[in-house]
Amino acid sequence: MTKLRFKAFEFKKLSDPCNKESGHVKYVCYVQANTIPSEITDWMETNPREQKMTTNVALKIKDSLENSLIFHELNRGVVFSVEDAKWDNETKDLVLTLENPDVHGNIDGGHTLRAILDAKIRNVLPNNRFVFFEIFVGLDSPVELAAARNTSVQVDLKSIAELENSFEVIKDAFKDLPFSHRIQYKMNEHYNDEHIIPLDVREILAITLMFSQVVYPNITSRGTLSETQPVQCYSGKEATLRKFLNIANNPSRNKQEREQMIKNMSPLIMDIFKLWERIETNFATVSSEAGKRYGSRKYSKYDNGNTVGKSLFEEQPLKYIVPRGILYPLVGAFRALIEINDDGSYYWKKNPIDVWNSIGAKLVTILLDERSDNPDVLAKNTNLWSNLFKEVCIYSFLS
Repeated sequence: MTKLRFKAFEFKKLSDPCNKESGHVKYVCYVQANTIPSEITDWMETNPREQKMTTNVALKIKDSLENSLIFHELNRGVVFSVEDAKWDNETKDLVLTLENPDVHGNIDGGHTLRAILDAKIRNVLPNNRFVFFEIFVGLDSPVELAAARNTSVQVDLKSIAELENSFEVIKDAFKDLPFSHRIQYKMNEHYNDEHIIPLDVREILAITLMFSQVVYPNITSRGTLSETQPVQCYSGKEATLRKFLNIANNPSRNKQEREQMIKNMSPLIMDIFKLWERIETNFATVSSEAGKRYGSRKYSKYDNGNTVGKSLFEEQPLKYIVPRGILYPLVGAFRALIEINDDGSYYWKKNPIDVWNSIGAKLVTILLDERSDNPDVLAKNTNLWSNLFKEVCIYSFLS
């Protein structure tokens, strides 16, 4: 349990006019900005996005805070969910009690709070600055309110999904991967850390779902090789996220079925991303072995052997850039190696990196012999996906 203490003025109580028995109460007041404690940042998990303080909106908040006497009228204010709120009319002391980090904390106005605390640290916050507070007591969940309130910059779907704990199964499945700390589960997460290059969870899901036999089965119900290719994993990250969240097309079963899907896939997940890393760092070498001058293509950004970038997941130095438009259909082809045990768990018929080492040159030739020299066009070419997939299938059967 945490108690946060402020100085507050014009404190008012508003009961729910539709259901006075609900226990839902809202308090409004003006809080003296320089009394906001730094510990308030420990209670930000209920806000569906991280605060990126370099945006135009954030910079305008900072300017208004430091230069306008009517900041409390110009600013949208701060919204909090708490266990209890107590105010002393004589001392003007406001005490907010917070207990459950899943329910209690900041819901909206995170940029305003960050701006205030930053101004305090820099000693540029005038004593006569106030901020409007809305304080909710008795909320069962902050999700609906957070989604509705965060409209000044529209909150994206993944941020709401994170607030609903929809990614817990992903966090557990990926916890041992070297890039797990970089995965961005909500808007602007990690943007304030200059040492972290964020990885959007939608990208992680897109790569993972290419191999899902629930979403993209290799074999049809008729026992034939499927012609459906996971092109949308490349071209529609938001649609892929929706597919993951609504995997069963039934709200009462979605959570259970997506968790079971990831659990079944978990034996392969680390291998999938090792395969991506291997292909990304080894692609130019294999291209050379296949007689293809990959460095002559503009999108490779080759610069006389200098480092021109880093690999997506392990951040290894690269002398050639391999665009995602090339990597998605190549990596996705290896789902042809998946088999399923009787208990539903996945396993490889053959080690995918061994298969890449054996037929990588052939796969690269198929890809680079395409007429288009645009990686985005290549990644949306269903025939290319199909040809690469079938090549891996054939190898797995004949070798």
